[in-house]
Amino acid sequence: MIASVKRLSLKDHLHWRLLFVLMAAYLCVSCNNQKSYIDITGPAMGSTYTIRLVPQRGVRIETQEVKTSVDSLLEVINLQMSTYVDNSEISLFNKLSKNSAIVISDNFRTVIQRASYWSNLTNGAFDISSFPLVNTWRLGKLDRENKDVWIPPTDLEITVAKSNIGYKKIKLVSTSLIKSFDEQKLDVNAIAKGWGVDRLFIYIQSLGYKNFMVEIGGEVRVSGSNNRGADWRIGIDSPEPNFQPGEKIFAVIPIKDKAMATSGNYRDFYEYDSKKYSHIINPITGKAVESNIASVTVLAANCMDADALATALNIMSLSDGMKLVEGLDDIDALWVISRDGNLESVKSSKMRLD
Repeated sequence: MIASVKRLSLKDHLHWRLLFVLMAAYLCVSCNNQKSYIDITGPAMGSTYTIRLVPQRGVRIETQEVKTSVDSLLEVINLQMSTYVDNSEISLFNKLSKNSAIVISDNFRTVIQRASYWSNLTNGAFDISSFPLVNTWRLGKLDRENKDVWIPPTDLEITVAKSNIGYKKIKLVSTSLIKSFDEQKLDVNAIAKGWGVDRLFIYIQSLGYKNFMVEIGGEVRVSGSNNRGADWRIGIDSPEPNFQPGEKIFAVIPIKDKAMATSGNYRDFYEYDSKKYSHIINPITGKAVESNIASVTVLAANCMDADALATALNIMSLSDGMKLVEGLDDIDALWVISRDGNLESVKSSKMRLD
């Protein structure tokens, strides 16, 4: 029996970022009077960021100053919400004992409040308290002879982990985040990256720019038009595990003054005894998601909402997810479904594809 864990590398994220560059170059061939982009890039939240600006008359920019400010903004977000930073606000909370509290920043409070909104709206399909459950699957069965071989956790281990989660048990009183029980641990990764995109977007907007794109790890928010005066066109990867990000495009989505996030279970998975287990864990069942939904792309007014909902729609059934999306204002979604070895798209009523 062979087990493995496949994860998305930084190189993969760079490939994804390169997709935007290549698409822009392709779209602009033979265009007259087009403006060259100003690109600002760097590492961000375990991935990379790209800020793409369309030059604007009357607005001057010092790219190094902007990059310094952007990097500072991202560092602040890490110190608030990264579980990989030992002294971040979220890490300090996770270390607290029952009934202890920590005063959190306005940013972190906003993210928790919005996460609670999506948890309620999706009946727990989105749940930032599911860290103990996700970690149980990451570690696999604890009582195993060969620690180098990943084995799915036992039903008992899953049951114990499930007892330690629950979005309704999160206690936020004003700026105080209170620990409900010792094992309670939060992870906002499925919404914080979108929040990061939004924070950079607001900063670039404050500089006076009207036409630009902000992207972190494939999650995007755009303002205005591209350098041809047209809608921004963002490629969606074909959700096939044998292709690297940007290598094969399934669809192209035109967007303007919108945010976009994609989540899928086709590239990051666990494997044991020739069976693949999704890295997306259903907080309701406690099990790895088993579904023919290969990926979901969400368009929303902001990237934080698009990020959270894209995750939830991978867990919800297609019918429940579609019903939710069609009932929401300013939200659209594209599902990529795998059927009999073929891929097909299902989209909400207002979703446009090129």
